Amino acid sequence: MSSALVRKLARRMDAQAPALSTLDAYYSGNQPLSFLHPEIQANVRQRVRNLAINWPRIIVGSVEERLDVEGFRLGSDEVADHEMWRVWQANGLDEWSQMGHVDAMVHGRAFVSVWANEDDPGTPKISFESARQVQASYRAGTRDLDAVLKVWRDDGVQHAWLYLPDRIEQWATDVRPDMIQADVEYQRDGADIDNPLDTPPFVPLVNRARLMDLNGESELSDVLPMADAVNKLATDMMVSSEYHAMPRRWITGMQLPAQGPSRTRVQEEVKAEWSEAFPGKPWMAGKDVTFGQFPEAQLTNFIDAIKMLTTQIAAIAGLPPHYLGVNTDNPASADAIRSAESSLVKKAERKQRAFGGSYERVMRLAAQVRDGKPDPGLDGLETIWRDPSTPTPAQKADAAVKLTQGPTPIITRNQAREDLGYSQEQIARMSAEEQRAADLAATADVRARVALATELMSTQGLSQAAAFAAAGLIVAANQISTDGNTP
Repeated sequence: MSSALVRKLARRMDAQAPALSTLDAYYSGNQPLSFLHPEIQANVRQRVRNLAINWPRIIVGSVEERLDVEGFRLGSDEVADHEMWRVWQANGLDEWSQMGHVDAMVHGRAFVSVWANEDDPGTPKISFESARQVQASYRAGTRDLDAVLKVWRDDGVQHAWLYLPDRIEQWATDVRPDMIQADVEYQRDGADIDNPLDTPPFVPLVNRARLMDLNGESELSDVLPMADAVNKLATDMMVSSEYHAMPRRWITGMQLPAQGPSRTRVQEEVKAEWSEAFPGKPWMAGKDVTFGQFPEAQLTNFIDAIKMLTTQIAAIAGLPPHYLGVNTDNPASADAIRSAESSLVKKAERKQRAFGGSYERVMRLAAQVRDGKPDPGLDGLETIWRDPSTPTPAQKADAAVKLTQGPTPIITRNQAREDLGYSQEQIARMSAEEQRAADLAATADVRARVALATELMSTQGLSQAAAFAAAGLIVAANQISTDGNTP
């Protein structure tokens, strides 16, 4: 039974590999030249290089750079959970999450694995996994994982670990150059490992999930044909600039000798004079010889077509046109720029919601690995993200002040600091400094009275009890006088 499941998931992974490789090629700008006539393609072969304008990388990067995890907290708490953030940072997930977001948006999905850490039981291991190495199977009618297969190659051996709700099975096979998953026979490669989590220790990070498609969809799927068209036009423009944008010269009326050494000599002389000619140098020849040049080709038709397609790419991808180099003659105002970015900001917020749900399941699974049992108290866990919008610092500060002032503030000081973009560590440090200042202020009056009583005992010879009583009366009298009343 397990052998059949391993082969089934491995074949599914093999079937999806070409599509994932194609998406990787587009993201890196190494896709082949498209929309080229087969005869031209056969004739030019490798002589025409593809001028790739790598919009796919900008489309993914523009969203990913707005996805920064800053902590985790329970819905009832005002501050972030320090322990969960420690586990997150101990696994280096500040950096790895960026790569996970890119892979999820390029491939349509990525995975996060959680397992015990033998060296530090209090810090579970959390790592991101590529869809090129991991294939998941869902329990029918649910979003729960039923089985996960991870495949990787090492020293001529292809390993395949099957993660089931109660155990982990180790399989392997020798790697062959013509290896096809349909023909692979995996063999057991070690004893089973107990899985106490009652679920495969993986959480999918899905981009553009749908009710009937939990594998997700690439962020690039809508723009690939237009990206091909832009690259084709850019390549054609470069070829035209070589052969048609520079003026071609011509000569008529020049007599060449018959075939033989003299004809070759004259051709070489003409060629030398022609190539060495520069503006202002006269061209001289015999009677009835005419010189001229063909008009050069204009490249504006290519430029206009590329600009039109780039504008469509920006509209479909939800990017401001100026992100793709489409600018108007008049510089856009700050309000216009923020308006143009509204679709991009909303897209980033949607990604935060989808990816944030996955990260919450990851941290609940990490707590289960650490404690040995699920914690129902973590059901209300939420992911804290940095604000994906780009308001100016002055605007954000002004809004924060207005929301925290008045007899009934709308938000707390810590929420205002979070909205201003401060990290959870910075917020905690500011709160601690405020508490220390409040404690000092609360004891300042008491310390002043003690100092006054000490002075009365030394200068007036009062007993300690009398000095403290007198100090209290003096401070009270001063207070009444300050308020404008007669003591």
